[in-house]
Formats: sequence, C-alpha cells, structure tokens
Amino acid sequence: MSSIPTQKTPASPDWSRLVGDSLRQNGAWHTYAKLMEARRAYPNDLSLRGYVELVRNSIVRDFLGHPRGMQAVPKLTAEFLTNFDRFNLSAQEGYLVSLIDGRLDLQKLLVLSPFDAFTTFFNLAKLQHERAIMVPQ
Repeated sequence: MSSIPTQKTPASPDWSRLVGDSLRQNGAWHTYAKLMEARRAYPNDLSLRGYVELVRNSIVRDFLGHPRGMQAVPKLTAEFLTNFDRFNLSAQEGYLVSLIDGRLDLQKLLVLSPFDAFTTFFNLAKLQHERAIMVPQ
C-alpha cells in the first residue's frame, strides 16, 4: 500500500498572548497589520479571525472616543491634498474621501455612507491613521 502524503498545517500560535503583548508594545494598528499577515499563513484559523475582529473593534472604539464624538468633523490633510497619489485607497476609502468636505460631521457622513456603520468608521480610522484625514479637536 502506498501512503498518501498529507498536508500538515502549522500549529496555531497562542494568539491571546501574542495579541496582548503586541497591543501593549506596538499599539492597535501594528497589531492589526501583523494579524493580517498571519491570516495568510493560517487562513482557516477561526481564533485568529476573532482576534482580528477584536483589534478592529478596538480601533473603531478609539476613533469614536474623540472628545466631540459623532459631532467631530473630519478634514482632508494638506499632505493628502498635495500628494494624494501616494495613498493607495480602496474603493470604500476613496468614496468616503469624496464625502469629506470639512463641514459634514461623523453622524452626517454615516448617513451618506452606503456602508454599514462599523465599516465606515473603520475606514475613516484607517484614513486618519494613514494621515489622509484629520479630526481636529
């Protein structure tokens, strides 16, 4: 009898420890980037997917923790306006950028956005992290 070679999937790391350490040492965005890299190595790991969503929730919560809350008015940065081709925007991010005129607050942007609230806020947080937009105090 011939044996059929089986593909071994790599053992799943201890995500809780790794994510916790990374959040403390490097912050949410770095942790999110590392988790997205790990998803390529462990595409079927459900616990990894769960940690990705937990970190995304943390990012959105931080974004919405602005002192003005939903009345905060995002504005395009000078860096974005002068060098927008440097930013590799997704279609969703590009659409949200097209809505930002310096007058609409987050609440109005949410109404105008065709995306669900979480996706809208995550993409706005990503734009802020990449310094395409700013949310002044």
